[in-house]
Amino acid sequence: MALRTGHGSGTGQPRIEVLPPDELPSATPVLAGRSNRDAAGRFAPGNTEGQNKRVKPGVRGALGLERADARYKPFARWGARYGAHRRRELAQAHGGSISAGVGAIVESAAQAMAASRFVQMLAAEKGDAELFKQASSLASTARQHELAAWELSAREAQARPRESAVDRIRREIGAIK
Repeated sequence: MALRTGHGSGTGQPRIEVLPPDELPSATPVLAGRSNRDAAGRFAPGNTEGQNKRVKPGVRGALGLERADARYKPFARWGARYGAHRRRELAQAHGGSISAGVGAIVESAAQAMAASRFVQMLAAEKGDAELFKQASSLASTARQHELAAWELSAREAQARPRESAVDRIRREIGAIK
C-alpha cells in the first residue's frame, strides 16, 4: 500500500493505493523465529496454532450457503480451498505466519474469485456481455486483494522482531533435551 497524491480531478488529495505488481516488495526471507509450520507449510508437531479457536462466522460456522444457488456451491468450495492454499503460500513466503488481517484479505480475494468464476459460467450459458463484464470486475477485485495481502504480509514480516543468535541457540539446545 502506498500513500500517493491524487491526479486528475483529485489533484492534491492523498490516495491510498495498492502498489502495481512490479513495485511490490520481494518475498521476505525466512525469519529466525520459531514457526508453527514445516517447510511445506503444514502444521509442525507441537505447534501452538491448534490451541487457538477457529473463528466461525455466521450461524454454526456457515456463511449462508445453505440458501445459495446449488450451482454456486462448488465454486464456494473451490474458493475456500483456494483461500487456504493461498494463505499457506503467503505464510511460507513471509516467514512462516500471516496475521488475521492478511488472512481476511485473502479470504475476500478467494470469495471474489469464486464469485467471478460462477458469474463467468452464467455468462457463458447465457451469452450475456454484462455478466462477462461483471465476472471480469470480480476477478480484478480479487487481484487487488491478492496484491494488498502480499504487501501487508511483507510489511508485517519486516516488522516482526528477529530472534538473536543467542536466543536461537538456546531454543535449539532446549529442543534437543
